[in-house]
Amino acid sequence: MLKKSDLALTKLPLQRYVSLIKPQISYAHLHHLKKLKGRSLTEAKPAAVPSYSQRMDAKIRDVLLEFECQPILFMGSGIPKRYFEAPSWLELLRIVLDGMPVHHGKFEYYYQKHSGDPIAIGSELSDLVFEWAWGAGKASFPEALFEAGMSKDCFLKSLVCDHLSKVTPGKREDFSILPKEVAALSDIRPHAIITTNYDHSLEVIFEGYVPVTGQTIIRYNTNSFGEIFHIHGDVSEPSSIVLTREDYEEWKDKKKYISAKLLTYFAEHPVFIFGYGLGDPNVKEILRDIGELVADDTGLIDNVYQVIWVEDLPKNPPEQAVFSVDGKEFRINAVYAQNFQWVFEALKSQSALTSVNPKLVRALAARTMKLIRHDIPTGSVEVDYDVLERVADQDSELPKLLGIAITNNPNHTHPLTITQVAKRLGFNHWSGANKLVNRVKDETGVDLRSSDNSYHCQIKTGPGKNSKVRKWSLKSVDLLQKVKSDEEYAIEL
Repeated sequence: MLKKSDLALTKLPLQRYVSLIKPQISYAHLHHLKKLKGRSLTEAKPAAVPSYSQRMDAKIRDVLLEFECQPILFMGSGIPKRYFEAPSWLELLRIVLDGMPVHHGKFEYYYQKHSGDPIAIGSELSDLVFEWAWGAGKASFPEALFEAGMSKDCFLKSLVCDHLSKVTPGKREDFSILPKEVAALSDIRPHAIITTNYDHSLEVIFEGYVPVTGQTIIRYNTNSFGEIFHIHGDVSEPSSIVLTREDYEEWKDKKKYISAKLLTYFAEHPVFIFGYGLGDPNVKEILRDIGELVADDTGLIDNVYQVIWVEDLPKNPPEQAVFSVDGKEFRINAVYAQNFQWVFEALKSQSALTSVNPKLVRALAARTMKLIRHDIPTGSVEVDYDVLERVADQDSELPKLLGIAITNNPNHTHPLTITQVAKRLGFNHWSGANKLVNRVKDETGVDLRSSDNSYHCQIKTGPGKNSKVRKWSLKSVDLLQKVKSDEEYAIEL
């Protein structure tokens, strides 16, 4: 703090005084000086309260920073429904029934008969389609489906998969509904995607990601990257889809193995659920399996977030979503949104993989695991143990061995734009944060934008002279929050 002996310095211009004192500049010092020079501070204004979306945006970005890895996306039927009006499970069954030239009654009859249960309706329609296929409808199906080893539900599944393949957009530009949301979604580079959807719309949106389905999921190496796990099967393999009661019972028997396989993802990554309600039995059962292993004492699975679309945002949205399975209660984090674009943009904030082909990453991971699991233990390769020890002991050695340059990525240390900083401070426009930066300059003589420092840096984005972008750290948010609240602060460059 200032001493009486410091008062002589007040005759100097304020900026000159700042240059003479220590690099840590206390706002309290300047407050005292301004009073001595007859200058009054700007009257404190009530702090603007960040909006719900601003708070959730910051929460999502923070959890990505905390885990230091890409998220897992758990995508349900609401996603293809939202972006290309894909039919629901019941709508698919109605389409199949309506497409059969032989009259079998209205869909409403089967709906009432089975109380709207799609599994029960699908099972009965499977029998109807089977009889039609072996009669008047034989020409409508590939000859391979009539072989002795095929299940009788193969005809229903063939019709379902054919329809989904026809209505699914073939390329990203074909998504005409909410194209900005789709573009923002495609910019995320999730570690993996889990879905109960049959269609391949996610493969179109996430270029380079590959489908994994059926029994392959259980055998799959979860240390890989860039997969879409179709846990209920997919259109490329009609026999794999879960559609009838027999399918569902078989899937329930295997579900524990699938859950165990997915446990690594749920334990080591933030998980974001889209397009499902927590009433969905498939989601509830998987989350129950995961929750039994990773939930805290209160039943909270704290790294799982359900993103819930609402037409009208509640005044005080609940922070958690609660569900129960077999009398046991679990909770996950809840995010409410009137549109998903801001959520997707928050999820891509830590993505440094926009120019990396997921196929290349998968191949590298697969080759590395083969070396570790097979080649080295079996002695099928010559091993330089000195090199291996260095790789094991020093973080820089493996990238060097692979020809990868180590760099301090400013996108990791300074992940925020000035707009994102402003949102965290409760402003609706970037100018609010910019004014606070200018205020720091006026009060301390230090322009945070004039150099690369712990608060700010410039990142070159292209070959042009002006191809640069300014990025800000989380530390800058803490500093500017103090400035905004007229608290004492110190600059630590």
